[in-house]
Amino acid sequence: MKKNLLHTIIKLCGFFIIANLPFLTISQLVGIDTFIDSFKHPGSFYYIKNEKIHCMDANGGYIILEKPTYQGFSIAEGDRILYHTIKDTLQQRIVYQIKSDDGIKTYYTTSNTDNTEGPIYEHQIIGKIIGRSEDNIWNSLCLQLWDLSIDNLNALTLFSDT
Repeated sequence: MKKNLLHTIIKLCGFFIIANLPFLTISQLVGIDTFIDSFKHPGSFYYIKNEKIHCMDANGGYIILEKPTYQGFSIAEGDRILYHTIKDTLQQRIVYQIKSDDGIKTYYTTSNTDNTEGPIYEHQIIGKIIGRSEDNIWNSLCLQLWDLSIDNLNALTLFSDT
């Protein structure tokens, strides 16, 4: 009887771990606080495949973004942002300086080329990059499950105090 119960408990724990592997992968990519916040504010985080984005590095894969509409959104020096350029292309850069003149914030970014386009304004920013993942089947599946679950599951009940 004890052996049967132990075997059942081990199977249940194994199933629980396997069922939660996609969520463990996402929480490792973006952090546990952002993972929990994504359920509280489902429209504030999203991911895109960076094949059409001019990158500072050549790594393909997915970029996980925090939207400017998120209530805790802020950009600090050293953050990596995704924005529309003057030529209407997507670009990602690292912010090295932020200036505010008459309530209008301008962001200055680092570049590995000499032809910079000038400052970036808030209306150009699509979001702050909070995570990256490689382009493989596992990460693609994890990101799709995360996106589906933050919109359709009531996972907040797992994290509430009541």
